[in-house]
Amino acid sequence: MSSGEEIRLIDTRTNKVREVIKPTYPQPKIGTVIALPTLTSVQGRPTVLAPFFGEAPGQGTTPDRPLVEVVSIDPENGKTDWRTEIPIEGWTGTGRSSGVEVSFAGVADGVGVVRIVDPSLSARRGDTYALDLSSRKVRWSMRGFEARAVAAGMVAGQQPGTGQTPKVQVRGIDARTGRQRWASPRDAYSVEVFPAGPSKAVVRGRTDPGGKKYVDVVEITTGRAVTVTEEKSGKPAPHPLNCLYDEQAIAVCSGGDWVAALDAQTGSWLWSITKGGGRLVPLVTGAWHGVVYGRTANGPVVLDGRTGTDRETQPGVAPSVVNSSMAIGPWPGGGLGSSSYPVIG
Repeated sequence: MSSGEEIRLIDTRTNKVREVIKPTYPQPKIGTVIALPTLTSVQGRPTVLAPFFGEAPGQGTTPDRPLVEVVSIDPENGKTDWRTEIPIEGWTGTGRSSGVEVSFAGVADGVGVVRIVDPSLSARRGDTYALDLSSRKVRWSMRGFEARAVAAGMVAGQQPGTGQTPKVQVRGIDARTGRQRWASPRDAYSVEVFPAGPSKAVVRGRTDPGGKKYVDVVEITTGRAVTVTEEKSGKPAPHPLNCLYDEQAIAVCSGGDWVAALDAQTGSWLWSITKGGGRLVPLVTGAWHGVVYGRTANGPVVLDGRTGTDRETQPGVAPSVVNSSMAIGPWPGGGLGSSSYPVIG
């Protein structure tokens, strides 16, 4: 668990806190700071990478120094393996009242890709820093480029142009070198990129500021669209807000009135549930090995990931964290806190 000011490693079998890791420097006073850790594998060993957004105090004529501190943690014992600092620009200072979100977009080829985002809709922007996890040095950085999906040695993300309503280009960047490998053939508006497994990404956008919506499933190594869904008369295109990979074969994407799953290898859509189509659209909370967890007005529900059919209609809980050994969801009976549950799949 992470609050931005500390990360706690909790033994899910006993619900006891095993270790509390704090940053070296305090957060700058710029509004809400969200810092999201990730569990990954570094040189074949499970590792938690935790980013902290901080500000080293100035001395003499040297001003305060904003930075992202990355802490590598062994999840087996909760001990810190190493810490390193990434100097950053443009994220502190007077006039900044909106928040900051710092997280790992992903890890590929020994490079951890750190994303810093202003989450406010009125001033959305992002920067990306690629950290070599062996040397702990920044290999490359890009201001204005927001990394969104990392897989197959590639970083896919979005980069807006200038102006009040800028067009946005989707780009594919080599994770180790920072060189551009591809760019989307069309610049569009309201673009968002979502990771969708080990080789695919989902791209949502509009052809013009108030125009037709589209959703592309693209090969992350080339940017080639393998599936294109465009809004047509009487048939709106879906509007994904999130995609979850089940760590096996499918990715589940969802929006306010739509849920669908795609084959993570081919990029083909397998099934969808749409508002007004005769079924309640579930709010998806998790996915694991062919199983989709969520809830509707009827309560928690479990779907089959490949067919979309109801697998369990009274599972009792809609977990938000799922892995091979357990699922973590709300405390039984709706009380405060979380609890662990058996996992399906």
